[in-house]
Amino acid sequence: MSIEDRIGPYRILRLIRRGGQGSVFLGFDDRLNRRVVAKLYPLPADPARSKEVLREAQLVAGLDSPRVVQIYDVIVGDTHLAMIMEYVPGCDLEELLNQCDLSLDGILAVATDVAAALALARQQRIVHGDLKPSNVLVTTDGRVKLTDFGIAQAQGSVHSRRGSPSCLSPEQLQGRPLDVRSDLFALGCLLFRLIAGRHPFLRNGAVEPAALLEGAPALPVTLTDGTPVPSDLSGLVTDLLSADPAQRPQNTHEVRQRLHGIASTLPRSLRFPLAEEARPAFREETSDELPLQIPASLRHQGRSRMPLAPGQWALFGLGRHWGRRRWLAIAAVPLVALAGLLVSLWPSSHRVHVPQPQIVLEPGIALPEGRDTDWLLAQVRDQALQVEPGLVLSGEVPPFRSSTLDRSLSALRQPPPPEQLRIVLHCQQGWCVLGLERERETWRRYRQALLLAGAPAVHWQQLIELTVAELFAAEG
Repeated sequence: MSIEDRIGPYRILRLIRRGGQGSVFLGFDDRLNRRVVAKLYPLPADPARSKEVLREAQLVAGLDSPRVVQIYDVIVGDTHLAMIMEYVPGCDLEELLNQCDLSLDGILAVATDVAAALALARQQRIVHGDLKPSNVLVTTDGRVKLTDFGIAQAQGSVHSRRGSPSCLSPEQLQGRPLDVRSDLFALGCLLFRLIAGRHPFLRNGAVEPAALLEGAPALPVTLTDGTPVPSDLSGLVTDLLSADPAQRPQNTHEVRQRLHGIASTLPRSLRFPLAEEARPAFREETSDELPLQIPASLRHQGRSRMPLAPGQWALFGLGRHWGRRRWLAIAAVPLVALAGLLVSLWPSSHRVHVPQPQIVLEPGIALPEGRDTDWLLAQVRDQALQVEPGLVLSGEVPPFRSSTLDRSLSALRQPPPPEQLRIVLHCQQGWCVLGLERERETWRRYRQALLLAGAPAVHWQQLIELTVAELFAAEG
């Protein structure tokens, strides 16, 4: 195995996903014979800032709880830092919610375990800062583990790094210091989505930052299965989503007490149903997830000891027939293999239609200087083609509209593209939310970026690049 296949002593098996916070790989620890997850973060160029990032990583690695994904190791290079983490079979909450709605028992199970994880972080004075469904892992035994503390930092500091817009709190939007109440606000957003099926501050397909300061809408009185939402649970969500941190629960202890009180009113036999509810969403574990256990002596030193038949000779363990036909057949094998390899590597066509983008710019809001919406759409297009070269994009606006009109019979007979890419840009009060959604017949994936209106074009380019890369790296 080449050195490029390793991060320190850990073998890297495959890419899991590439997201805004860093690339995530599946790896294997040969010393302890277990799978691991390696998440890579670029280190800042400033040495002092790099040391701060390393200190934060070491602080997070000190969290030890069954409700938090364990950090095994921190590997540091010249330009990147890798956090080696526990591999958790099962699925994440985002994958689960894309397939089904949870029962009341399942909702309380998720909230209780997440609150326990936040309690541990609070003890270490750590603010998670990115509490969203994809960072909540559901294990095969129906419990929950919180992951991705990669952008966490000490309580009381100003959180300036890029988190998910769905996890923004009003104080973060205003640039005020964060504490555990900021994570509790995100927990309120998560609970609202589990109950109502949507984010509380979603407007026109994107989270609207200004709505965070207006208060959350009312919860529905029942779940989708008709189960009444307990008034105590509705009251807890309302308190968690208060715009003023002083009006929220002031610590995790109060939240956990209230959750346990609600759960105690449910039938005991239905207390932990999450394993059964989540089972259809669990990822399939295949043999590809584990490296083959081939002894090194056979891989590198093995030689054939079979006796040679008449008319054969051997060189370096390779036998050969003198017959002309057999020689041609043997010579053709690498050519056939090369042809197969080229076919497998050749990018396949992937047709995607882009409907008319929804762009709302309130008066006084401007894109980066000298740029317009066509530039923004071209950035999305170019980055999508870079991530997935086989894309064939078609649409109603110039960056996606073909310059030629194909009226051939084969083109007319071709079915419509199987996938749509919807683009939404909503700008107000100095902020722009870019929402990107891929949708097929039975699958959809949504990602968004929070952009500062009037920021330099390079800043927009970087965030668009990260968001599109994450969107197209997540296959259904």
